[in-house]
Amino acid sequence: MDREMMLLPLFGQVLLTFYVGVVARLRREKAVKEGFNWRYFKTFEGEKPPRYVLQADQHLVNLFEAPVLFFAAGILSITLETVDIVIFTLAMLYVIVRIWHARITLTNNRLLWRARSFIASCWILLMIWVWLIYINF
Repeated sequence: MDREMMLLPLFGQVLLTFYVGVVARLRREKAVKEGFNWRYFKTFEGEKPPRYVLQADQHLVNLFEAPVLFFAAGILSITLETVDIVIFTLAMLYVIVRIWHARITLTNNRLLWRARSFIASCWILLMIWVWLIYINF
């Protein structure tokens, strides 16, 4: 398999991050239009914004946590020229599950389903790393 194919799931994760960033920005603007004090966003002090704003903001922060390990594994697999069908499939599955997680978080935010999707993404991420170590030793 061409190592450049690994750019597809990496780019998918980048697009998801930008999408959530736009949603977070639009939700902040909506809250301000509804009368929320915009000064909160300067220092994050004072009355908290509505829940729908916090959900998007927290999810955006989340996309800069565990996915960093995904990007590291993807870049490493490209660099080591070890991109194969297993790591590519796991990477695509990871992005799909992260999209599922984002959808849950940004819509109904059901804790059980959100937790299940997050845990599933963590297991997939661990499998990516285990496979990467396995094929390189």
